[in-house]
Amino acid sequence: MPVFDFHTHTTISDGHAAPLEMARRCQQNGYAAYVCSDHVDEATVERRVPEIVAACRLATRELGIAAIPAVEVTRVAPERVARVAARARSLGALLVVVHGETLGDFPQPGLNLAAARCPDVDILGHPGLITDEAAEAARESGIHLEISAAGLHGLTNGHVARVALRLGVSLVLDSDAHRPEALLTAERADQVLRGRWGRSGHGPP
Repeated sequence: MPVFDFHTHTTISDGHAAPLEMARRCQQNGYAAYVCSDHVDEATVERRVPEIVAACRLATRELGIAAIPAVEVTRVAPERVARVAARARSLGALLVVVHGETLGDFPQPGLNLAAARCPDVDILGHPGLITDEAAEAARESGIHLEISAAGLHGLTNGHVARVALRLGVSLVLDSDAHRPEALLTAERADQVLRGRWGRSGHGPP
């Protein structure tokens, strides 16, 4: 079974492995594609997105894996999320994740809702105790909510899944890997889902 994972990091931001090494390990783990979604904010988007795009081109050329340039918009005020997301798109990001209101750190209140209303966002990452209002906005915008395999970010996976299933919002499972050993495998993905639903699979029992 191919592995899908839309949220990984490299030395372009705060990861511990170069993009080519992460891509190689994704290939070894059976990934359908490699998505490089390093952190960007207002100060770094202009520099990092072209670097991500170039790294993905190199990975595709050297390894033959489909490598998708992406970003995680991080530490950006709610009122400026849309601007940074749009700029990342214009510079070549094909997928935009926003660092949501995880209990694993201290993002600004209102960030989930701002991201959920943004047309340039694809995934609301580790959205914490997301409200119905933000989840409904995500559904209307076609934005996926993330189930996270990453430590503290996954504390609210149960809440996120319940809200999403009740309101009809799409879910994705991501690693948020900052080092190769944190990348998903088919077995690891299954374990995370078992931890959420008590059984294998992508839906409630």
